[in-house]
This record gives sequence, structure tokens and C-alpha cells, in this order.
Amino acid sequence: MKYILLTFICFCCMTMHAQPPEMELNANGFSPISIAIPETTNEKLLSLTKNWAINYNRNKDGADITNVSSNTMTVTAYKQNAFYYSNKGETFYHRIKYEMTFEFSRDSYKVSFTVTEIYLNDDSLLDYTVPDYFNSDGEKDGYNTLQESLNNTVNDIVKSHYNFIINYR
Repeated sequence: MKYILLTFICFCCMTMHAQPPEMELNANGFSPISIAIPETTNEKLLSLTKNWAINYNRNKDGADITNVSSNTMTVTAYKQNAFYYSNKGETFYHRIKYEMTFEFSRDSYKVSFTVTEIYLNDDSLLDYTVPDYFNSDGEKDGYNTLQESLNNTVNDIVKSHYNFIINYR
């Protein structure tokens, strides 16, 4: 029984360790992260990423795949209810248009995430960008829950891509 429990604990630790690092929102947006993966050809990673983008966005507004080269690709898509914040007792939910830029190598890849447009849920484009929600000191300017909700959304998207790559490579 001890050996089974020890094996289970080791397996859980390895699984948790294998997750990609999390992206963190700051006043300038998200900093790129590098993610280690088992050795896979760039052609296979490009094909998997294209399939992930189509699969992940199939019930949404779809995804555009651009800037494809031998080891890079950009995926542009929309995310409904990507973040919310409360201001003066009222909660506002926002839809975003985002770009994910991937740069692949055989045993890792770098992902950059950029919020290019912000919409109200009624599809009205806002003049705001992510830095507009921060003051000059880099602090959120009265928008509680914005950082947490957008971090959760972005990390869910990044983890979805990572899990697709790992499961179908």
C-alpha cells in the first residue's frame, strides 16, 4: 500500500511540474514565456498549433492563422467574457481580440500573448487598451478583479494549447 501511495504522489508531482509557466499581466501587457516540451519537429508543432486553434475556437468566432514560417505562427482569435472588473458597484464584462505568437524549437516554444482589442459584451469596440487600466505607477487604477480574471483567461488559453501539444504530438 505504501508503494502505491508513493507512486501516486510521485506521478502527481511530475504532472504538476509539467505544466507551463503562468503568464502574468502587468501594465504593459503580458511578457512572453518559454515552455519546455518533449522533442518534436517544428512541422509537427505548426500542424498541431493550427489544429488546436481551429478546435479551440470552433464554437466561437473562429481563428485566423497568419505569419507562418518554418518555426513561427500567429493565431488571432476572440474570447468572450475574457475579463471583468467592478467599478463603483457595477460589474463590467469584456470580450477581447488577442494574438498569440508562437516560436518553436525542437524541445521548447516561446509564446507571446497580446490583447489587441477590447469590446463590451454588446460588441462595441472600446478605445481602451490594457495599459489604460493602469496608472503611471503601473498600479491598477480602481479596477479590482481585472488582473485576476484576465490572468485566468490567458493562462487557460495557454494551458489549452500546451495540453493539446502534449496529448497529440
